[in-house]
Amino acid sequence: MDDPKIMNIMNGMKSLEDHCQLINDVKDESPMQMFYKDKGVFLTGGTGFFGKIIIEKLLRVTEVGQIYLLIRTKKGKDAFARIEDLFNDPVFSKMKQVNPKYRCQITIISGDCSLPGLGISADERETILENVNIVLHSAATVRFDEKLKMAIAINVHGTKEIIKLAKEIVNLKALVHVSTAFAHCNMRHIQEKFYSGTMTGENAFKLSECLDEHTLNTLTPTIIQGYPNTYTFTKVLAENVVQQSAQNLPVTIFRPGIVITTYREPVTGWIDNMYGPCGVIVGIGSGVLRVFTGDMDNKAHIVPVDMCVNALLASAWDIARNKYETPPIYNYVPDADNMVTWRRYMEDGFEYGCDIPMRKSIWYPRFTIVPHMWQYHILCFFYHTLPALVMDAIMVIIGKKPRMMKIYRKIHKLSNVLKYFSSNEFRFDNDNVRKLTEKLDDRDKRLFAFDMRDLDWTNLFRVSLYGLRLYVVKDDPSNIPESIKRYERLKVLHYTTLVIFYSLAAWALFALFKLFL
Repeated sequence: MDDPKIMNIMNGMKSLEDHCQLINDVKDESPMQMFYKDKGVFLTGGTGFFGKIIIEKLLRVTEVGQIYLLIRTKKGKDAFARIEDLFNDPVFSKMKQVNPKYRCQITIISGDCSLPGLGISADERETILENVNIVLHSAATVRFDEKLKMAIAINVHGTKEIIKLAKEIVNLKALVHVSTAFAHCNMRHIQEKFYSGTMTGENAFKLSECLDEHTLNTLTPTIIQGYPNTYTFTKVLAENVVQQSAQNLPVTIFRPGIVITTYREPVTGWIDNMYGPCGVIVGIGSGVLRVFTGDMDNKAHIVPVDMCVNALLASAWDIARNKYETPPIYNYVPDADNMVTWRRYMEDGFEYGCDIPMRKSIWYPRFTIVPHMWQYHILCFFYHTLPALVMDAIMVIIGKKPRMMKIYRKIHKLSNVLKYFSSNEFRFDNDNVRKLTEKLDDRDKRLFAFDMRDLDWTNLFRVSLYGLRLYVVKDDPSNIPESIKRYERLKVLHYTTLVIFYSLAAWALFALFKLFL
């Protein structure tokens, strides 16, 4: 571990963790801490990537009264079994040290956003109405290829049911609806305001109720025309539901950009999934993903999840203190004064990934970025499909199950999902986010830091790579020296293979040339 490159990464992580320790050392209660103290918070989406950080932050930094978690049965596990799995995640380790009695602050509400009344029992609904003060609605199906019927049920009807519940809460202080900065991606300049869609949320729900799933699937391309997928389309509809149904509530809409790993807290680089650009970096680092398409000089609207959650919690605090004529909307994206391109994200990710290579990589990592689809398809055949067919054939010969073509189908599906966002340039206004930053006092600026102008992208990329390796790939840091040796061997093998291939190709061309002379 004496490699200077590795030490740079470790030192960067140490400085970020020192900042996290400063948060724990703040003694006097800040305005935001006082706001959340003894409050009842109803949270949807608590078992997801975003929700875990919300729970962790509230339990570690505030004296929140009670968090009511809406959890559905999934894969045969009920809400109570899933909560056990939830708190086993290493992201909660620091919180458990600070707040060992945290389980007393958790109330499980068994339900489902896709069901009428959220699937909540009458008794549990009464508990929520009497004890909740803040509603944070972050639940959504984030699958871009989700069937439209299910996407409407969860993202649109679920939002309608949340608003209905919020209207009945006795002492409601704030309702935050989590949308996405790319909800209105049919536009290239997205402001912090409501937009009119091609259909209202209410009409979309009626349509999904009238049509059977097969008919709705057939009509989906026509219905969502102008939007790249059902996720962004239904997020637009959900915002319309908020606009039409929540006029008299203390409500705000929070639109995060593309959310990646933690930056500073509770641990640097934590993530529990391979969605979006993080999946691309893992694919490149493992030697599997070798070609990508898009305009790499476009801005990368990526944000670390911990800063994103801080901004969300601040938006709830603000809406509880101030009245607005229309619900404030926050585009939480990189600030115009501190942005990076997709090229820098990919190249830095590749560079830092080579410093701490993955032990489980199957080949020497190399990648090519092309702007045109015809180039992408040709290179995919030679760099992905052809090697996958060869490797699967070898697996069949030795009596093992072939799997590379299946892996590449998933990779190409991910690439197609990201292509729309990497190929188009978007511009976001974030004046409301800037104003929100200015409302925090010095203590809250440390405790709930979210100013993207202060973000060190180099450090973020370094800790993100380390976190992906540790938390997603499950590579122990102690094997980095061994992984570097393996990486060097794969490098030699890669270039030896290239020399052999090009030599054979040159020989074949020369033979053909002689044949026709």
